[in-house]
Amino acid sequence: MPKQQITIPIFLPNLGCPHRCVFCDQKKSTSTKQVPGPELIDTMIENYLPHIKKSVRRIELAFFGGSFTGIKRETQETFLRAAHRHLENNTIQGIRLSTRPDYIDDRALELLKKYEVSTVELGVQSFDDSVLEASGRGHSADDVYKAVRYLKMHGFDFVIQLMPGLVGDNRESSLRSASEAASLNPTAVRLYPAVVLKGTGLEELYRSGRYSPLSIEEAIELCKDMFLLFNSLLIPVIRMGIHPFAPGEIPNIVAGPYHPSFGYLVKTRVRRDEMTACMERHIGNGLPGADRVSIRIPERFMEEYLGANRENIAFLQSSFNIGHIDYLIEDIPAVMIA
Repeated sequence: MPKQQITIPIFLPNLGCPHRCVFCDQKKSTSTKQVPGPELIDTMIENYLPHIKKSVRRIELAFFGGSFTGIKRETQETFLRAAHRHLENNTIQGIRLSTRPDYIDDRALELLKKYEVSTVELGVQSFDDSVLEASGRGHSADDVYKAVRYLKMHGFDFVIQLMPGLVGDNRESSLRSASEAASLNPTAVRLYPAVVLKGTGLEELYRSGRYSPLSIEEAIELCKDMFLLFNSLLIPVIRMGIHPFAPGEIPNIVAGPYHPSFGYLVKTRVRRDEMTACMERHIGNGLPGADRVSIRIPERFMEEYLGANRENIAFLQSSFNIGHIDYLIEDIPAVMIA
């Protein structure tokens, strides 16, 4: 399906942050070496516009990589004023930004309303206070609940960012965090499994044996279950996995479940499970060991059902001892055995 909305990101690495969390190095994760000036907004928009497809109906400008509401107020206004000019001209249709939960209050939100910011993204990471403390976040779960109350009271859309696999985290606490996030009914969610970056406190813990990151398989399975929880409640998961690193920045990844298409891996796992369940429902009809089976696959999610290099089809063949699987791409709502 063609994209109908895009985001033009302006990265402000660690600007407004009171300290450095153990997992964080925004200069490495965003490939941005220094904080840009407001003039970059015009340049970024000018560079993006010629490449935006006709299907796009909404363009948003986003300030990511720092704690925007923690920046000096006059600097916030400088950035917001530059963005708002494009909003007034209808070059863009929305402004969003990311910040810390403990940097949200009436005064901060009144400024954002003045410049018609539509969406605030909260770097929550976890609802487990022990995980937050071990990660050096400097805020508590209670700060998240307070921030959400302010955001709802002022009428902002809000996104919750979660980071499963942090120090002291485990599968159960990550799933509890997902459940807590869902209970707040956010506009959307982002899932960023923790990755060990060079030069961070997390690298020190990893090198000393005091921290073990999730494997790629563990991260896929965990984020799959978190994704399914949000999906069941009609809460969009708008990203899974950190943004792809430029080739020259890959050496900055020390360990952890990094993959440039991590979200795709999670979605293909969801589809694989759907096809496996479909096969299992037909076991009584003699599918195990069959020479040939035909599967009808929804056209809309064809790539997710097939998997990279048809790996999901190969998985089913091996799991159910099937000689050959024919797949039919059709305009249907769910996978079926033909």
